[in-house]
Amino acid sequence: MAKKTGTPTYEQLINATIKRLVLTITLTISLVILVMVGVQQTVSTMHESRDLMNSLHQANIKDVPSFIHWNNSTTRNTQQAAFIRVTTNKATITTTTKSKRTILTTPSSKAFFAKNQTKLVGPLVYVRGFGFFVTYSEKDGQNTYQLWVSLKRLISSFFLLIVLTVVLTLITLGFGTWWAHRLAARLSAPTIDLLHETKYTSNNPDADQPTLKIPASPREINDLGQAFNELLVAQNQRLQHERQFISDASHELRTPIAAIRGNLSLIRRRGDAHPEIIPESLNFIDEESLRMQHLIENLLHLSRADRAKLELTDQDLSFLLLQLGEHYQPSIDQPVKLAIDPDIHVPGNAEMLQQIVVALLDNAHKYSPHDQPITLSLTQTANSVRLAVADFGEGIPDDQKQAVFQRFYRVDQSRSQEIEGSGLGLAIVKQLVTLNQAQIEVTNNQPQGSIFTIIWSKPTKP
Repeated sequence: MAKKTGTPTYEQLINATIKRLVLTITLTISLVILVMVGVQQTVSTMHESRDLMNSLHQANIKDVPSFIHWNNSTTRNTQQAAFIRVTTNKATITTTTKSKRTILTTPSSKAFFAKNQTKLVGPLVYVRGFGFFVTYSEKDGQNTYQLWVSLKRLISSFFLLIVLTVVLTLITLGFGTWWAHRLAARLSAPTIDLLHETKYTSNNPDADQPTLKIPASPREINDLGQAFNELLVAQNQRLQHERQFISDASHELRTPIAAIRGNLSLIRRRGDAHPEIIPESLNFIDEESLRMQHLIENLLHLSRADRAKLELTDQDLSFLLLQLGEHYQPSIDQPVKLAIDPDIHVPGNAEMLQQIVVALLDNAHKYSPHDQPITLSLTQTANSVRLAVADFGEGIPDDQKQAVFQRFYRVDQSRSQEIEGSGLGLAIVKQLVTLNQAQIEVTNNQPQGSIFTIIWSKPTKP
């Protein structure tokens, strides 16, 4: 079997699915952590900034000494660098939280306030050379309080968290890929083993196929293997039946052909010297050719029955059997007794039903003494309809009752040449009975003989 390029294998599909799952879970968890930490840090920074602003507002700073007093006495919780400017009617004072001591109008604050500030969103501004800040401004009478809290530390922490998350994602993805490969290989191993078994089995489709070695787990693969084995058993049986059918058909056809060729050779060799043998040989050729014609017709009937699909309609089986019994009686010397209950209907095909009954009557006629009757009966019970053909012939041994429905099977091989027939009649009957959704069985008649019974089961009422 040629390997299809471009078609992913079962292992590759599992591997890709697991890798996508691991990557999705890792990215989702990382994104959630980033958002939660980012929000928490942002809220904390905002809260610290608001606390510092409220402290400024409550201090009621009016001049430099009061600003120095507030700056020395206030505990600043913010971990971010901040710039503070207080404007009163007397002075403008600035300081920064980056130093523990009081710095008024420091070089850094002068440089900071000298820069242009770009307002972004809400309280967020950008100061060139200093970065991003959150700014607050409040006015209380003659005083104006302004606060700029740097987000540099927050952004650095956030960036570090992103780097750690990316590294963790790559590590997890690498480990997940390795784990997915191992898991995919383990999960796909039973399927691959079953595939190899199937390929080995299908190397010679004309030979009997051995059953597959089925993995014990997983259950789905085990069930699939069981189904394959059941299919192989059915295929082997079909191959055996076909070989037997071809062998039997060849044997049955070989006999009349050999007889015809033998008589033709006899006519060529001795026809001129002994013309009296010509009519006898021609009669024999005619009989054998007729026998071969019947055999071929039966083979065609059997082939059609194997492939037939038909719709069943309601049939008045009682009326059909009465007609068949009356028309069949003049063609045989045995008396035909009819025991047919009236008004019995079954689903079926009228032509096939006639063929079934005639074949069973022919079989009873061939194997019954000329002075013994053949009984054709039809009865009905609450659960079934039973059509039976009974004779008083030699009967069928119990170990051969099922074999009589096989193709070319003859019960008494020593008498197979004495009693005309191809051995296909009952095989055709069984196939036609199956197509009419019925069953056929053979039992012993008393004191001797056989009874062939066709049974239609009635659906049980709920």
